[in-house]
Amino acid sequence: MLGQGFVEKYYELSRQKDSFLCVGLDPVTSDMRDRYVIPPKLIERHGVIEGTKKFCLDVIEAVAPYTPIMKPNAQFIVYPFSFEDLREIVAAIHEGGCLALLDIKLSDIGSTNSAGLHWIAEAGFDAVTFNPFPGYENGSDAVYTWARERDKGIFSLCRMSNPGAHDYMSQTLGGEPLYLKLARDATDHGCNGFVVGCTVSSELGEIRSIIGEERLILSPGLGPQGGDPRSALEFGANSEGEGLIVSSSRSIDFAYESLGWDWERFAEAAGVQARKKRDELNEIRNQLK
Repeated sequence: MLGQGFVEKYYELSRQKDSFLCVGLDPVTSDMRDRYVIPPKLIERHGVIEGTKKFCLDVIEAVAPYTPIMKPNAQFIVYPFSFEDLREIVAAIHEGGCLALLDIKLSDIGSTNSAGLHWIAEAGFDAVTFNPFPGYENGSDAVYTWARERDKGIFSLCRMSNPGAHDYMSQTLGGEPLYLKLARDATDHGCNGFVVGCTVSSELGEIRSIIGEERLILSPGLGPQGGDPRSALEFGANSEGEGLIVSSSRSIDFAYESLGWDWERFAEAAGVQARKKRDELNEIRNQLK
């Protein structure tokens, strides 16, 4: 398995913080959607870019005690932020004692992937998500090289959490569903992480049986997408109840809305919600032991 150092660091932090919650960082302004948004008054006070960055940094500080790993989504942060802003975001995640996973879903030919990975490493990220559909040779092989040479985490898409994932990922190829072929191929190449939504419990179990005990599964879809953490843990964790990283974004980032708190307490609300979700997940894990 490649990126052994990343995997070991994740387990170390997860045990220290007694948490397998991943907090996604998906900053959204009110001109993009109606709910789950950065407080408009924060944007009015600081401007779009600085207000968005302040939102991210304050949320990071508030949730850091309750998570071993944070997952900024590239679609939400790469476009508004400068390269130095990205470095500041990653530095804040590290200062909180967390790993930084860039959810970018790399999907291109090898040379293009290599270029992106160079700058992702320069920004300080510890891990990335990638899409294996371009194939291995002169495609995702660049991602595996990055993991080997830099001891990084790489999470291959296998079965996403959205309903449309059935359109392709569940189709039969070579006598088995595509998501299983993706899991087998990635395991054979040395991948250390896999993306499998917590909305699909049976698929989680199938993939865990293929990838073994140590490798990690990043399982998004907790919260508004309706993922079931109990079944995700039952099927996706290893025999020690570890190895499954349950990700939550909107319900934590914008908890001030659901809690009905004043907008100025947005970071405090995110911290309260992160702690609550961590504790709920731990309670479920303890019940399953």
